[in-house]
Amino acid sequence: MTMRTSVSSLLLLSADPDLQAQFKEDLKGAAITVAKDFVSVPRAAVKRTFDWVIVETKRGQLQDLAEVYNAVDPRRTVIVAGSRSVLRQAPPILKAVANGSSRHPHKAAAPESSVEGYLESRLGDFVKDMKNGSARNLHPMLIRAVERPLITSVLKETNGNQIQAAHLLGMNRNTLRKKITELRIPLARRKARKA
Repeated sequence: MTMRTSVSSLLLLSADPDLQAQFKEDLKGAAITVAKDFVSVPRAAVKRTFDWVIVETKRGQLQDLAEVYNAVDPRRTVIVAGSRSVLRQAPPILKAVANGSSRHPHKAAAPESSVEGYLESRLGDFVKDMKNGSARNLHPMLIRAVERPLITSVLKETNGNQIQAAHLLGMNRNTLRKKITELRIPLARRKARKA
């Protein structure tokens, strides 16, 4: 399955050969420039305008991301950064965005192709109902309603590892522990091995 031309050029910054091969296989229709880091990108490629820049990031090593932000125009380029496991999920998302926005490349894709669009479409009716019912304090109520399932999902994805979960959520581990307590999120206890 080839991509449509609305995402015609992509820069992938990753040292992982499996990830590089996956992008090349899944996004056959796109011109993909691959380098292990931003310093390794050929000079001619740095001057090009890319539709997408995909950056593999590691904890505490964000210099590539800072260099990308300085080198590209964020109004014309979508920058996606994440760990290898996160980036392995990116090709199908890129395809969906490309397919949804092929007629109008500068407009957003289908409203539900992003988290913000999805939430906006789902919250519209809820807000109308709340307005008609004269509800108050909608903001804290919604934040709490979204925060609990988000933290629960991240904890499930990281197998209960709170350090990894806090990193993925972009918060301090102590803040995560406080939210787990406040939101009464049950923690799965690992069973002790019998000796």
